[in-house]
Amino acid sequence: MGAAQQDARWTHVADYRNPAPYGRIPLPEDIFGSVQIVDGVIEPGTYQRMPTHRIVSSLGLFQLSDYLHEKLVDHLQNLQS
Repeated sequence: MGAAQQDARWTHVADYRNPAPYGRIPLPEDIFGSVQIVDGVIEPGTYQRMPTHRIVSSLGLFQLSDYLHEKLVDHLQNLQS
């Protein structure tokens, strides 16, 4: 596949406080950013924050998925090293 035919798209990264139904886009207050996916891999440097994301909403504090929580903890522990 040539460069012009790469499978490139954007996907939202949402918190788990209020999961959207399968196949639906989460509410803007639950999306904390978007990343570009190229050939199934996150393209480095493409993260764009969502200005409408709310850390606290009427449903409580934002929540990370288990995977993102683990990655965040790992990153913070590496900063302490």
